[in-house]
Amino acid sequence: MFIRKHKLNLNLLLLGLVVILVLAACTPGVAETETPTPETEIEIPATEEPQIEEPQADPVGPPTALFVSLESRDAGFNPAIISQLENRLETLSAESGLELMVLDTISPEAITTEVQVVIGVGANHNLNALAAEFPGVQFLVIGDPGASVAGNLSIIGASSRDINQKAFIAGYATALISVDYKIAGLIPADVPDPELLGRSFVIGGRYYCGICQPLFPPYNAFPQWETMTAEPGQDGFRPVINRLENIGVDVVYVHGDLATADLLDYLEEMGINVVSNRHPDRIRNNWVGTVSIDPLPALEVVWSDLVAGNPGVQIPGMIRVLDTENGLLSAGRLRFLEEVAEELQAGMISFENVP
Repeated sequence: MFIRKHKLNLNLLLLGLVVILVLAACTPGVAETETPTPETEIEIPATEEPQIEEPQADPVGPPTALFVSLESRDAGFNPAIISQLENRLETLSAESGLELMVLDTISPEAITTEVQVVIGVGANHNLNALAAEFPGVQFLVIGDPGASVAGNLSIIGASSRDINQKAFIAGYATALISVDYKIAGLIPADVPDPELLGRSFVIGGRYYCGICQPLFPPYNAFPQWETMTAEPGQDGFRPVINRLENIGVDVVYVHGDLATADLLDYLEEMGINVVSNRHPDRIRNNWVGTVSIDPLPALEVVWSDLVAGNPGVQIPGMIRVLDTENGLLSAGRLRFLEEVAEELQAGMISFENVP
């Protein structure tokens, strides 16, 4: 009885062990956790894009205005007028954001992309042709009778009206200082209308002295005028001057196209005083004055149109009498003469009709 009981207990013990082992095998174990390994960044070398060299552009300078002037005597202007004109152009150019360059001559190569305005004094610059070649540039011509207004070209003075008005003032000036109204004019034969030019001189003289009747012999009709052809290096003018001297002419108007150094020297030698419309190579003792054009007032008017690119216009210059330092034309007479010039240009006096 005891043995059976003992055997039963042993069987139960074995059964318990089996159950424990089975349960132990079925219980899930603790999972091992893997430590994450940090990802390492792989650096891929950057490939440099090929650099394309852009073509170098030509350096562009500041906007420019060109001032072209021959020597003042070649342009027919008093040097002081040329200097004043250059100074005023410097100021106007700076105010308009332009840089002024002064040149002796002009050529197409000088008109670069920076050039906006070209100003020329006197003839022989052929600015009309350049204006046609460079329509985007504004041109201003001062004192060139051969120039004509274009879409991009303006003119100060040098119209036929200006030229004849200056002859009128020259006639008035010669009569104003003549002792006995014995005055004469020398007119180029090759100007467009020498007859009108000579008549303008005569009308100017008569505007001052009426019939200009001399008080002393020899008695002749005055004012007189002669046509001549300029012949450099020849003395073809001598017979004309001698005839004028023989009839007592004491003041003569010499149109600038005839005012050679030889002719002016001979007039000085003969003791005949001279009025001209062109500044001389030198001021001689017999030089009364130069009937000139002052372009400054007209420049003030036309400058804004030039900078704005407006169509070309023609504006008269103001008539002035310069080169009077010899004192042959007194200050009082000079003021009186310039008042007449103002009235003439204002249309209050006619240079075509005898008073």
